[in-house]
Amino acid sequence: MIITVLIFAFLLRVISLNQSLWLDEATTALVARMPIYDFFTRFMPADFHPPLYYLAISLWSTVFGYSEVALRIPSVIFGLLTIYVVYLIAKEIKLKYPLLPALFLATSGLHVYYSQEARMYGLVTWLVSYLVLTFIKRDWLKFSILLPLIFLTDYVSLLILPVLFLYKRSRKLVYSTIPLAITFLVWLPILTKQLTAGMSIRESAWWNLLGPVTFKNVALIPTKFMIGRVSFDNKLLYAIIIFVISIIFIYIIGKARNKLNWYWFGLSLLLGILLSFFIPTLTYFRYLFILPAFYLLLSESTSKIFIIIILFINLLSTGFYLFDSRFQREDWRGVAKLIADEKIVFPVNSQKEALIYYSEAESHGKNIISKEQISKDDTTIWLSRYVWEIFDKNDSTRKYIEDLGYNKVSEVNFNGVLLYKYENSN
Repeated sequence: MIITVLIFAFLLRVISLNQSLWLDEATTALVARMPIYDFFTRFMPADFHPPLYYLAISLWSTVFGYSEVALRIPSVIFGLLTIYVVYLIAKEIKLKYPLLPALFLATSGLHVYYSQEARMYGLVTWLVSYLVLTFIKRDWLKFSILLPLIFLTDYVSLLILPVLFLYKRSRKLVYSTIPLAITFLVWLPILTKQLTAGMSIRESAWWNLLGPVTFKNVALIPTKFMIGRVSFDNKLLYAIIIFVISIIFIYIIGKARNKLNWYWFGLSLLLGILLSFFIPTLTYFRYLFILPAFYLLLSESTSKIFIIIILFINLLSTGFYLFDSRFQREDWRGVAKLIADEKIVFPVNSQKEALIYYSEAESHGKNIISKEQISKDDTTIWLSRYVWEIFDKNDSTRKYIEDLGYNKVSEVNFNGVLLYKYENSN
């Protein structure tokens, strides 16, 4: 039966796999092509993530290429591996129906989404799940190997270590952290630079997007766990649906008694909230590593009606995502196709990696210019309005273009990527 679940999970994860890369995925693609020296000296000190996923995808891409599908297949694989590991955990903790949490995870709208994303969250969710399995089985050799891999994949997910210490301390557990401590010391110089770069934006609007402690950021984590990335324009309807579903899930999960899974889910989230008072991390996808624990807790209930409700919600949210483009990623491929070789201006020298990725075949991104490069001979200019509120608070780029005599003639939105089209009136 687990093979059947994995086949079904695979089918869900290859539907719409070739949708456009969004900004962060395009960053992955461009970094994968970067010379190794530049990667460690130029990119890593300014990024907020460890290097392991980037290095793995770089090796993968040299063999399988840089297409959308090729870049995402590793995440599909990690997603399937996570489902299988969750099944093994369920057997180890002697759940009545060990297949149930695997089925829940296989159909989860959120897990399907991040099993299709060329980022590190699918990989680290598998690593953390496998770590928990080795912890249960007291396989300290594998445990000691997995810890540094988690640290080098996603810093936030290492919150699982203090959780396991608080659950059950042992001498062997302490000894198993030695490889992690060595890895930490080796990586510390670059980690220090990353923290310095991150803290330097504390007063900027970007800081608020990283996930500080707010009621909304905390509430979004269980909300997205329950219904994936589905949302509604009618906020009242959205709030009512979330309220009703929350009551059902709280009732089901409130009956769960497995202490380890409660620590994995609840204590990890609590530690993340405490951490975010100092370093913002409360964006729901950063806590994908506790999603398996969420479904393991839900699986302690064997009520058929509750099982049907959870599966119905999962399949509905997954279906909305897979078959309704409104719930899919930013369509930078559509942007590149629309503007072709016409010039486009970004407010600052960033947030344009996706357009560079899709423009390489034609113009190698040469049509991406700064506002100072606008010529009076240009008949058409496109202006990117993507997150302009963060990088251009005074909207100076738009004002500059209009002061040059350009008139806005249209605007178009590609799943969150808003563009203004200007024509020269002179």
